[in-house]
Amino acid sequence: MTMTIQQHVLMTAFALMLLMVGTTAPVRAQQQGQMQRQMQQHMQQMQEHMQQMTGLMNRTHQMAQQMQQQMQQTQNEQQRQQMQQMQRMNEHLGNMAGQMKNVMEGYQLMLQNREMMQNQEMQREMTQLREHMDQMAGPLGDAVQTMERLTQRVRTQQPGSN
Repeated sequence: MTMTIQQHVLMTAFALMLLMVGTTAPVRAQQQGQMQRQMQQHMQQMQEHMQQMTGLMNRTHQMAQQMQQQMQQTQNEQQRQQMQQMQRMNEHLGNMAGQMKNVMEGYQLMLQNREMMQNQEMQREMTQLREHMDQMAGPLGDAVQTMERLTQRVRTQQPGSN
């Protein structure tokens, strides 16, 4: 069987197309696997941050309750006002941690949207958003630690406290 030049060109083009499809499929599968691993890693990081925010919320709630108890025992009006202000600050820090946790939950839902995450630009934006959340979580934890130290100092300044 003899092939015409036109048939030969078509066969060659078809063979090249098959070769290209055969070589890009494993690369695409590898990229999807890598994207899936990265997404799971981001979700794990967000889960850890959400647990951290829950811990901050609990700590600030506990400090606010302690301030409330101390205010009731304090006779000095100036100290009572100081404690009331600290109680409010603890509540606000706890609210901030709660809002951060809500944002992180929303981030996780966005990560689970496969259609959205197929877009490379969207992946970059999501990575940038995660980095910003990482940058905010640390200082919030530091602020709560500072408030714990301040709360402890106010407690030790109280007459009859340890």
